[in-house]
Amino acid sequence: MRIGITDSGTGGLSVCAEVEARLREDPHGGDIEVLYLNAAFRDDFSYNALDSRQEKIEIFGRFLDNVAEHYRPDFLYIACNSLSVLYEDAFFDRRRAQYDIAGIIETGTRKILEGLDRNSATGVIVFATPTTVAEGSYPARLARAGIDPGRVVQQACPGLPDAISNDFSGAEAEALLRDYVPEALAQFERLPAAVTACLACTHYGYQAGLFHRLLGEHLADVRVINPNRAAAGDIINALPRSPEKAETRIRFITPYAIPARPLASLTHYLGGRAPRTVAALQAFTVDSNLYRG
Repeated sequence: MRIGITDSGTGGLSVCAEVEARLREDPHGGDIEVLYLNAAFRDDFSYNALDSRQEKIEIFGRFLDNVAEHYRPDFLYIACNSLSVLYEDAFFDRRRAQYDIAGIIETGTRKILEGLDRNSATGVIVFATPTTVAEGSYPARLARAGIDPGRVVQQACPGLPDAISNDFSGAEAEALLRDYVPEALAQFERLPAAVTACLACTHYGYQAGLFHRLLGEHLADVRVINPNRAAAGDIINALPRSPEKAETRIRFITPYAIPARPLASLTHYLGGRAPRTVAALQAFTVDSNLYRG
């Protein structure tokens, strides 16, 4: 079975790493190939840099068509929150009918609701990219589930994914979050006694402890939700079990060469828990056809 995991950049590698680790601990059997498909079309220019929503949708649609044609995954998981919310657009109705695709926004919303008492005064902060914030999908989904909209705020964190990818020490990320955390808390009409913070960008999970520490400087009761681990669980649940001998292969496909700084930082973040994911990252395959057409 071939599983595709895609993200606009390398944040979703944490999902891939968790899938690898869980399959090692609980082999499902059979031949499993995990393809990590980098959906960022250039190292220095991502979806969040595009002004037009329609352009983002059309470019991502082209990427999905090329993935389907050249790699044919049996199941594709969109580990990018920005692309996951864009995929809800009617533009993708035809692809939803043809391919088995799921997105991390469903996972993230579920994890928020699982740990949130609907009748409590706990506030919810969705830390995300500008595209995810502009779409407003998290607040809308929580409102449909009965959560008072006044309890939910969103905080865009431009520049944070690159800061996390380029500097595993966390210093660059902390410099940005020293502004973003107070900005998020200031959006509440009254500062809540407790906060649940959802890290709605896969890169943010690499520095989940930093979010918890900085929020803890303002509040005593803080819970940080990193949907990446739950995303891996959703992918594992899509795999059939087989009595055959288990073999898992991982490949990293990208439209551009991964620069040295992210390579070093990601190797540090992923550590010894996912050696095949690290090896796939270091031996990445450049495929310029991912955005052909």
